[in-house]
Amino acid sequence: MTARALRLHLRARGGPRFGAGLILVTVFAGVAAQWLATRPFFDGPAARVPIVALAPLLAALLLARTLAGADESLERVAPVRWRLVRAAHVGAATMLVAMLLAATGLHDPAVYGSYALVRNTLGCTGLVAGAAVLIGARLAWLPAFVYVVTVYGASPARDGGWENLWAWPLQPSTAGWSWAPALAACAAGAVLYVLRGARG
Repeated sequence: MTARALRLHLRARGGPRFGAGLILVTVFAGVAAQWLATRPFFDGPAARVPIVALAPLLAALLLARTLAGADESLERVAPVRWRLVRAAHVGAATMLVAMLLAATGLHDPAVYGSYALVRNTLGCTGLVAGAAVLIGARLAWLPAFVYVVTVYGASPARDGGWENLWAWPLQPSTAGWSWAPALAACAAGAVLYVLRGARG
C-alpha cells in the first residue's frame, strides 16, 4: 500500500479522530492511575483497578468505528487485498493502543500496571473486532462494553479460582489464567475480522 493509499484509508476510517481520542484516553489513564494510587484512603497500587479495566475498553470503543468504511460493500469491489489491509489495520491499532497504555503503567508494571493494561487491551480489541464481523462496526463496541461493565460491577478484583477466567479484566497480571481468555478473544476476533471484514 502506497503512502497516499494509506492516508486515504486512514482518513476514510476515521484515523485522525481515533488518534486524538486515543491520546485523550492515554493522558486520562496516566493521570487518574497516579492519582488513585497516591490517595491515602485507597489501597495503594491496587486502587488502579478501574483504570486497568476501563482505559483499554475506551480505546477499543474508539477502534470500533475504524473497522469499516462508510460503505463496506462498495469498498470490497475495489481491487485491494483486503485481508492484508484488515490484518495490518487491526494489528497496528492494537499494538499502538497497547504500547501507549502500557507506558502509563511502567512505574509499577506488575501491580495493575503495564502488564494488566496490555492484557486488557488485547482482550477488548479482540471482542470489538469479532463483534464488528457479527453485528457491524457501528455497534461493535456494545458487547465489550456490556461485558467489562458487568464484570466490573459483579466481580471482586482478586486473584483466585474461576474469577481468573471470567473476570479477567479485573485480575492482576500475575493471575496466569486471566491471560488465556484475553488472548483467545484477541486471536479469535482478529482472525474473524481479517477473514470476513466488518458486516455491511
